[in-house]
Amino acid sequence: MQELLRTAREALEFDEECVLCTVVRLVGSGYGRPGARLLLTQSGERVGYISGGCLEKDLCRQAWSLTERGPRLIAYDTRSGTIHPSRFNTGCEGIVSILCQRIRSLVDPAIRIPALLDHHDTPVKLATIYRSSSPYFQAGDTIAVLPDSDIITDLSSVHSPVFQQVLIERILEAGQTHSVELQDQEGNAIEVFIELLTPPPHLVICGAGDDVIPVVEFARRLDWKVTVLGHRPELTTPARFERAHVRCGQIAEMLEEMTLGPRCYPLLMTHDFACDVQLLPTLLESAAPSIGILGPKRRLARLVQELADSGRTVSPEEADRIRAPLGLDLGAITPAEIACSIVAEIIALERGRSGRPLHDSRHPIHDAAPHQSETQPPSRSMRTASVCALTGIDS
Repeated sequence: MQELLRTAREALEFDEECVLCTVVRLVGSGYGRPGARLLLTQSGERVGYISGGCLEKDLCRQAWSLTERGPRLIAYDTRSGTIHPSRFNTGCEGIVSILCQRIRSLVDPAIRIPALLDHHDTPVKLATIYRSSSPYFQAGDTIAVLPDSDIITDLSSVHSPVFQQVLIERILEAGQTHSVELQDQEGNAIEVFIELLTPPPHLVICGAGDDVIPVVEFARRLDWKVTVLGHRPELTTPARFERAHVRCGQIAEMLEEMTLGPRCYPLLMTHDFACDVQLLPTLLESAAPSIGILGPKRRLARLVQELADSGRTVSPEEADRIRAPLGLDLGAITPAEIACSIVAEIIALERGRSGRPLHDSRHPIHDAAPHQSETQPPSRSMRTASVCALTGIDS
């Protein structure tokens, strides 16, 4: 997301328009999950993805002409078992719906709202109308709820204050990214993509040795935020850690100045036992969900014992947050392989997965993308409540 936003800003600063393509609904399976984005610039640059490369060529060919007069929804059927198989028979076995929007300025909500993630460490919730048979609302209309409950909207209809309240209720209820069908006061269907835009993980690395370089490279390739803290000026330089925030000084003092929240993943890679003993209590007292420590378990046992001898006992709950040695069991040997295993472990922690081979799993790779429909509610009372909410009439 961060690379996409940077590319959009650079293009718009040179008066280049862009097209933003977002997967808003997926029926069946597909490479790009709902929320996957692809950005196209007038100069031909392409950032992001909506599939594994199967659909991008056709989408790039159509996107500019289709969005000339406004947002457009495109659906690709990649299933192989249909009566009339499409030329996109990729074997993914799904129908991918993509909203294409022309971006003409930096204030366009489609890029302005995701950019707000830089200022928050909890999800921003964004609702985008992607299909509407209502005369009052149109594709591309958006409303967002920020973590501090501030609301940003560009709903263009005169009826939008009423519909805005309905959307706010839906957004506040949302616990995951999904699409939903609502109705206007005349029963016209409005399909909305409600998305939880999650800030990227923040990797805080204590240490600036050579083995930190590939960790930073992998993390930045994933668009994560990365901070490197080191005490040796000859090693702790921005030139060694491209696109990372690099600070040189007393690591303990710099760490105490930082707020490590639930999206932070600190890694102790100092190769200095005494330094790790000094830093570990600060990390344990933070809100970081896990603390990675380089080195074998016997080194960790020494760290814990050293703290206990100094009067700082590590509780069972705190011990559960410590991960040492760092990384998944890949048999990694080289610095690049070890870095790969470290970053892979954090991805697994982020997604709540085990990190075991997918081949051994008996379950789908991803949870099914939910789609909630309210165009035909099961009871008259529910329909009445929905219409009353949209029209502002008390039921």
